[in-house]
Amino acid sequence: MSQAGTISSLASLPTPLAPAPDGDVFTNDQWDILFSIVEVFIPSIPISETEAAVAELKPYLPEDASEEVARAYLSEDATKSDVFRDAVVRKFKLHVPPSDVQGLAFVLSLFNTRLGSYLLTGYTTPLHTQDLETRTTIVCQWSRARLPLLRAIYRSLSGLARQVWLATSTSLPRLLDFPAIPKHIERNPSYEFKFPDFTSPSTSTTLSADVVIVGSGCGAGVVASHLSRAGLKCMVLEKSYHFPSTHFPMSHGDSGEHLLENGGMMLSDDASMGILAGSTFGGGGTVNWSASLQPPYAVRHEWASEGLPHFLGPEYQDCLDTICERMGVAKSTDPEGLGKIEHNFANQTLLEGSRRLGLDVRIVPQNAGGSERHFCGYCTHGCAGTTKQGPANCWFPDAAAHGAQFIEGCWAEEVTFTDHQQPDATAKRRATGVKATWTSRDRATTRQLTISAKRVIISAGTLQSPLVLLRSGLKNPHIGAHLHLHPTNTVWATWPHRTNPWEGSILTVAMTGLDNLDGHHHGVKVEVICSTPGLGLMTVPFRAHKSLVAAAAATSPLASAVEYRVNAAKHAFSTGFVCIARDADTGRVYLDPKDAARRRPRIAYTPSQRDSRSILEGMIAGLRIAFTMGAVELEPNHPEATRWVRPSHSHADADASTTKKTAHDDDDQTSFDAWIAELQRLGFTAPDPCTAGSAHQMGSCRMSGSAGTGVVDAQGRVWGTEGLYVADASVFPSASGVNPMVSTMGVAEWIARGIVRELSEGH
Repeated sequence: MSQAGTISSLASLPTPLAPAPDGDVFTNDQWDILFSIVEVFIPSIPISETEAAVAELKPYLPEDASEEVARAYLSEDATKSDVFRDAVVRKFKLHVPPSDVQGLAFVLSLFNTRLGSYLLTGYTTPLHTQDLETRTTIVCQWSRARLPLLRAIYRSLSGLARQVWLATSTSLPRLLDFPAIPKHIERNPSYEFKFPDFTSPSTSTTLSADVVIVGSGCGAGVVASHLSRAGLKCMVLEKSYHFPSTHFPMSHGDSGEHLLENGGMMLSDDASMGILAGSTFGGGGTVNWSASLQPPYAVRHEWASEGLPHFLGPEYQDCLDTICERMGVAKSTDPEGLGKIEHNFANQTLLEGSRRLGLDVRIVPQNAGGSERHFCGYCTHGCAGTTKQGPANCWFPDAAAHGAQFIEGCWAEEVTFTDHQQPDATAKRRATGVKATWTSRDRATTRQLTISAKRVIISAGTLQSPLVLLRSGLKNPHIGAHLHLHPTNTVWATWPHRTNPWEGSILTVAMTGLDNLDGHHHGVKVEVICSTPGLGLMTVPFRAHKSLVAAAAATSPLASAVEYRVNAAKHAFSTGFVCIARDADTGRVYLDPKDAARRRPRIAYTPSQRDSRSILEGMIAGLRIAFTMGAVELEPNHPEATRWVRPSHSHADADASTTKKTAHDDDDQTSFDAWIAELQRLGFTAPDPCTAGSAHQMGSCRMSGSAGTGVVDAQGRVWGTEGLYVADASVFPSASGVNPMVSTMGVAEWIARGIVRELSEGH
């Protein structure tokens, strides 16, 4: 077989999308107005500005590629593409809350009236009939508008436009030479799970088990494995669907739909936070990056001081070590095991740059089953090699071998209870099972399931576990509160050589030198970010102020769009760092009051001033690391900042010796220091909060030493109930401060051991 044929044979199987609901979201006029706004962020670059952009991009073209590739990329007109427009319509039908759609529809209609247009744009001419240049100036002014509504529309539609463009563009992958099939792909078979089909009316929908587990993420995997091995009949309910490794890695657009909560577009109420959460069989363990860090002593001490002393005890440490050993995670004291980890260019840069600056840095163990190589930069889109030992590859196959059953497409509507009289004559609600709705994979059939069980374990994740409890009638005011999100932001560096940042293990190094900025162990870590274009380029900023300055100077107001398009095209020569804050302050997750089905989470969270300061410190550290290592351009994800270009750099002499020389050039240092000073002056919250990101959600069902301060007790039992537990990251008493997979699994192992101990004692 030819090389091309070999590569083709490794392609992922297609993953068709379920049909979107019928019906119209907006009127034709409203759609015209919306797409006229969206076009501002991703327009076709006019010929008058193309040649200068082509000249800048020429050094970044793939080998042997002609300038026509760059011209085709710059001229791509997304809003005229049926694929792009259909994808936007689908987002609104499936993933934007109906109440938000109604509110936006009202505003879009205002733009189509003379009075409304004048109040919102300063022009009586309807927005969508304005030329692109005028529209661009208007929309970019919203980024600084006094009216919060306009700022929120700007942020939301800017993110939507770029998210869909990155998922549907045909010219960008060609320009980047980004392969849909990873160059270093390793394809292995996954476990063949069996899922019941309730399509036939004759199939019984009344089921029973010893334990029902709601959710299939990292917590669910551990408890299902442990309890099944203890002889309990476990049934795992997952609202999403399972995909075998033959479908991985999925394309960016498909993975958003099939693997992530709400299609990969969760926003906080004020749009200041973009949130990624797993929603597939295996949950976050299917889409995370293999990083396996145990919770640090300072965090465990904090948790223990809140009436939970077990977090400092030897058994909890044994829980952590047990799950790490099962996944092949090297201990921090095992230099041989850590030495097997292969670092890509971005992680090498972070490791050495941190050392040069005297910043504490560490190798991050991987849950790769002890494999010497896990060179998968596409892990967020699913692991084709099944090397990553998450729930679907490690814990659930073990549970299945010990009799566990699994139901996909199964939404847990509520926990059922019966009142139980206590010896002290008080009534306590005892969990008796779950009522659920099953939906076939083609979405054509739904059935109501009734599942009885002596114990119910909620492991639906930090965003959904509190909603299950609320739908079940529990009134504890701590349910949904104390939400931690580890708010993040990113910095990007461009190098004089190709880096292919999507290749290699994503996260193998962590800079930890700034993780205690306030004396209470709140601070920031700097790590490497997943850099497939669809994810990485979402964090390269669209800078409205570029267009506003250009418009004021009577030059092209398309400057912001041109800059974004050009910077995105440098991605194959770039590396990205993510700055992750251990947040001191919290938000909450709650049921959308306008969602009749009571399924949709709403998130009230804005990064606080002190957490924003931590993020900014991490961004500056990441930029210093990249500067020290010789990066030629630096890009903080800050809408008011500018991109820094090394004064001494030119592509004509961009070789290793030049990079080494310019890293210590006095002019470069002076320029860089002045630029950092300006970034510090801008801060992170003015004039409006920068949009931050979150891939770690914790604390919404917090564990506590007393019923008045949390949702579950030290054994994971929901206060005021019997037989009902929560076992996922939502029970963290506060933020873990590290990538939370191992912390989640350690807590789940602790809770599972407690349940087995209760049974052995006859409770």
